[in-house]
Amino acid sequence: MLSSALQSIVVSAKKLPSKLGIKKITLIDNGSNRKELLSIIEIYSAFSLNIQYYSAGKNLGYGQAHNVAIDNSDAIYHLILNPDVIISPESLKTGLNYLEKNNEVVAVSPSAIDGESNIQFLAKSYPSLLVLLVRAINLRYLEKIFKEKIESYELREMVFNKKKAEVKIISGCFMLCKTKALHLVGGFDSRYFLYFEDFSLSIELQKIGKIMYLPDIEIIHFGGNSSRKGFKHICMFVSSMIKFFNKYGWKII
Repeated sequence: MLSSALQSIVVSAKKLPSKLGIKKITLIDNGSNRKELLSIIEIYSAFSLNIQYYSAGKNLGYGQAHNVAIDNSDAIYHLILNPDVIISPESLKTGLNYLEKNNEVVAVSPSAIDGESNIQFLAKSYPSLLVLLVRAINLRYLEKIFKEKIESYELREMVFNKKKAEVKIISGCFMLCKTKALHLVGGFDSRYFLYFEDFSLSIELQKIGKIMYLPDIEIIHFGGNSSRKGFKHICMFVSSMIKFFNKYGWKII
């Protein structure tokens, strides 16, 4: 997937004006994939991409790994991107042009589909405990009972109608941000190893500017539903959820 993600960046970068070109790509190795990743870097360096490899020799956690790149970024804009995401050819141009023209906006989020062309809902409203648990349990009859609340949380009307809008929370799989804003809030909160770090960052970014959902930015995200992977992930999900609600306020229903 990483190779496909980089290829999509190469294609999208060709649409950018020279003043908005890609300065560098920081590739964070949160596992033990040095040989494989260096091989991929060598291939894509031929496309004039400045790719920097970093490994701490252990899994730093999602947010902490991204902070390595954020802390060392001196570019005007910074794209937080998962390796399982393919961006459309116009994505970078659309997002960066919007940030250039709107001083009050600090981050933008895309429209998304998964690998089977199903719509993903990456932009969300503030979560409630009820909605998070219903979605995590993933029982169809419960989702039918609480359909209205889930649709409101996932901003489905906005997504289906392709409405550009200010939103509260965006997914960490693709966050195109102003680097200065990321530095002002200190990047991701290191207390989250996995899950809710993007929720927390979204709220902190909102304190200094607007976060916008831009449906004209299009991606394919092959991940999702990661909280359903197993008992270990469920424990991490619950732990991070409690940290999030304790800091930002509990909403039960």
